[in-house]
Amino acid sequence: MKTTFRFLSLAVLVAGLGASAAFGQDACADVDGQTAVYIKITANYNSKSVDALEIALASGKEFLEKYGACEALKDQLDFVKPQVARLEKAIPDLRDRAALGELFKRYDSGVQGKKYDDAYAAGKGILAKQPDNLNILVPLGVIGLYQSYDKNYKYNDDSLRYAQQALTLLKSGKELPKKNKAGVPTAGVFEFEYTKEDAISELTFAQGYINYYVKNDKKAGIPFYYEVSQLPGRYKTDARVYDAIGSYYFDAAAAVGKEIGDLITKQKAAPTDDEKVALDAQIKDKIALFNGYNERILDAYSRAYTLAKSDTPVGKTYKDALYKTLQDTYKRRFEKLDGLDAYVSAAVAKPLPNPTSQVTPVSDAEPTKTTGSATPPVSAAPVTAAPAAKPAAPAKPMSSVSSTTAAATTAVKAPAKKTVAAKKNR
Repeated sequence: MKTTFRFLSLAVLVAGLGASAAFGQDACADVDGQTAVYIKITANYNSKSVDALEIALASGKEFLEKYGACEALKDQLDFVKPQVARLEKAIPDLRDRAALGELFKRYDSGVQGKKYDDAYAAGKGILAKQPDNLNILVPLGVIGLYQSYDKNYKYNDDSLRYAQQALTLLKSGKELPKKNKAGVPTAGVFEFEYTKEDAISELTFAQGYINYYVKNDKKAGIPFYYEVSQLPGRYKTDARVYDAIGSYYFDAAAAVGKEIGDLITKQKAAPTDDEKVALDAQIKDKIALFNGYNERILDAYSRAYTLAKSDTPVGKTYKDALYKTLQDTYKRRFEKLDGLDAYVSAAVAKPLPNPTSQVTPVSDAEPTKTTGSATPPVSAAPVTAAPAAKPAAPAKPMSSVSSTTAAATTAVKAPAKKTVAAKKNR
């Protein structure tokens, strides 16, 4: 029925009841009361304003409570009952949507305006209602990475958590919510909008970098560096990934090198030949392991050097520093420099060893023995690993180097991230 018809019908029916009501106190004869409440319902029940709908709901409940037993109002009651049920369900949803709308505005403004406190606060509120929203998770998962380049580490823990949540969804086949101008599905907003491949690469690198450099937990970070080297996306060909892996081996080689030095000192002080011979076997084993680590270093830095760009002065400085690291390591391992370039070419043609796998010791043929101790020469004196400090890096993406080369060069600048216009659909 039309609203007007319902109102007129109500007026006619209640008018007939008035004559039989005792002293006007019978609710079913309360024409003015019925009319006033019913008008509030019909005037507001279909409004776009949540406040108006609240008025309609309250009036509907009042109408049912006061006049629900009035048989003459059957048509009006049949109309009001389903409206009350509908509004009871719809209004909370509408309130939530309105609140989410404000959170989305704050989130977008926070990301676009680099007010990241606002972005994380609003994002947390949105994710409480929409825990799988990749437009929120992906940017929050990488903002900490880029802020770390400016030595702002306050978002790192949040970034690690949201990055893992986003990666779980992306790897499980979660559909991306948007498409870029080329029609390729994407997730994120503004400068932090990526295709699936790039998002996985970006988030994985963020976890590696934050753990490895910011938290100084190389053991936690190195699996992510290896993973990103095996994934499609821009970090697969980023020299920094292999620089970090090489630095990881430097630390391990330094520890083995120290053990060799300590064993040699102990051997020299040993009082008997039997003790010297026993220590000699231990030294040989450690030297073989030391050789293995040096070859892993050469493998990682061969890739970093091959991928590094030299088309800018800073880039050339970085690439030269990588080559110097290769020269020093190659000479320490093979006691020469001849053949280094061929070694580099051969190394990058092979699969990258998993840095979490056990390093295979490499034993060289022993030189012809002369009189004296059986200890083989240790041409590679214990390696001095580079400091474990986080590398200096500007705020732009793709711009830091590991501590292994930081002493010899400044950070590498590289093209900034692409900026993609935000999409409104969530």
